[in-house]
Amino acid sequence: MAEQYVTAFAVDAALLLRLPGSGVAGLPGIPRSAALTELLAGRLRADADSRYTALLPALAGTLGTPLGEAALAGRHWDELTDVFRELNLPALAALWSRRWPWPDGATDDRPWPHPTLTPHAALPAVLADLAALDPAALPDHPTAHLADEDLEEAAWFLTEHLPTWASHAHTRSLDLLLLRDGAR
Repeated sequence: MAEQYVTAFAVDAALLLRLPGSGVAGLPGIPRSAALTELLAGRLRADADSRYTALLPALAGTLGTPLGEAALAGRHWDELTDVFRELNLPALAALWSRRWPWPDGATDDRPWPHPTLTPHAALPAVLADLAALDPAALPDHPTAHLADEDLEEAAWFLTEHLPTWASHAHTRSLDLLLLRDGAR
């Protein structure tokens, strides 16, 4: 059975986004690689977001605070954005669909793991949406690939993990970075 792993970090996104072009030779605890060298030297390839997105777990884990991890059974968890819109939870829809803002006009080459960044200023709205969420209503909004049992799994994630992670990031005055990865 397929699974999607969601890992959360409290990060200073501005710090991470200052890395391109910084000229720094490397960061402690992060192995050297061609992508990391390109990132730190400011020579980003605009056609290869995923090359750099794959570095986010190491960068966020070193420069940010790991908040936790959860595994969701199945695939197509990106469809939660539509469910959140149907339930009139705009902050959750934005959280689930907002992309990591690589600079320098990088194009979307389907980066994986899939990063979403929620700025600190948007976290109160996310927490309000989570408080307003009726987990029992989720199974009433199946999508093309997410059935009732998938949405029951989503209810567990949205009540047990995401509120804690968003609250911890907000308390630390940091941004919330979620990485969704389907393969480990």
